Amino acid sequence: MPGVDQNSDARQLVRLLGIEGARAGLLQSKRMTVETLRKMAEPLKLNLPERTTRQQLIDELVKVASRRIDKSIDELFSMDKDALMDYFERVEVEPEELLDILKELNLSPRREGRRSLLEFAARELSETGRFMRIAGKSEKL
Repeated sequence: MPGVDQNSDARQLVRLLGIEGARAGLLQSKRMTVETLRKMAEPLKLNLPERTTRQQLIDELVKVASRRIDKSIDELFSMDKDALMDYFERVEVEPEELLDILKELNLSPRREGRRSLLEFAARELSETGRFMRIAGKSEKL
């Protein structure tokens, strides 16, 4: 297809545009046909059914291309907790990717991990709401 590099690097696209930017760009592009997207997905070893919709293909392509962890599960198992923490911070892993790995291993966060997530979400929502209420009151003055 003229004008489209069929060897386009999906990982580079996600690095440049971010997850949502890459998804929106691929979705809105007239040049990124299903055939072109499938070719773009080949280096990522995506094995999707022939009847996969364009939207599903883009979602999977961006999901896999945005992965930061480049080590195998066995390599991760061989690392101690501190080495794993350093690695996760260095590659700037996204929480969704960690949750995907845990799901793949049939693991779920312990009660305290779940509690920490709930506390974090509650704190962030509460603080944001408080700022919104303060801003709303100052606008009325």
